[in-house]
Amino acid sequence: MNGDQFEESPLLTVRAENVAGVVVVAVEGEIDVDTADVVLDALRLGLSSGGPAVVADLTEVSFFGSTGISTLITAHEIADDHCTDLHVVAPHRAVKRPLQVTGVADVLALHDSVQEALSALKPVPSE
Repeated sequence: MNGDQFEESPLLTVRAENVAGVVVVAVEGEIDVDTADVVLDALRLGLSSGGPAVVADLTEVSFFGSTGISTLITAHEIADDHCTDLHVVAPHRAVKRPLQVTGVADVLALHDSVQEALSALKPVPSE
C-alpha cells in the first residue's frame, strides 16, 4: 500500500500510504452520506493490512457530521476486531468539535498532527 488513491470526486479525495509500517489514510473534503463508504473502505483495508495501527488523517476534512462520526465508530470497531489501533488526526474544529460534543473523542485516540500520531505509536525507550 504505497500511495494508493481510492477515489477522487469533487467532494472527496482519499489516499492511503505506508509510513514506517503504519497505514496513513488521508481524507480531504466532505464526509457525508455519499462519501462515507469510500472513507470506511480505505480504513477497513488499512486495518486489515496487519500493521500495528492505522492513522486517519482528517486534517483536510471540511464537512464532518453524524455520518462521519458513525464512520469512525465503525472503523474503531473494525480496529478492535483486527487487534489494531486506530488513531485520528483532527486538528481543526470542523472535525474535533463534533467528536468532543458526542463523547466519541473519549473513545478514539485523537491527535493534532500525523507526526504526533506516529510518535504516539513508537515505544518509549526505557532508561
